[in-house]
Amino acid sequence: MTLCSLCAARDASYVCHSCGRTACVNCFDPTQWRCTGCSDALGKREPVIFSRLPLTSWLLFLAFVLVSLGMFLMALGVGGNMNVTSGGAVILIGPIPIILGSGPYSVLAIVLAAVLTILAAIIFLKKIR
Repeated sequence: MTLCSLCAARDASYVCHSCGRTACVNCFDPTQWRCTGCSDALGKREPVIFSRLPLTSWLLFLAFVLVSLGMFLMALGVGGNMNVTSGGAVILIGPIPIILGSGPYSVLAIVLAAVLTILAAIIFLKKIR
């Protein structure tokens, strides 16, 4: 085995990506994949700052806020009008559908929920391929 280029006391298990020196477990920083000499020279990593998050993180956060706001507004709208008694839902647990509905328009609501569920499944399966 090769000895560590930094301490010359232990067997080297790693190779630094910056300088190419061999390093032992004690002389290597696996978080940066560099030897401790290069790690100290380059300084420590900066912490992640909220303003430096990628665009996808911001879009995910915005989507969460908009969905939460929409649910709040729907609950607020239904709170004043308790005569809304029609509804339907299709819940898929694996391949087993659970169909719920009540009211005079429940059949239409269940059919709409089933069509939207099938459409979402088709889109999901096409994205996987």
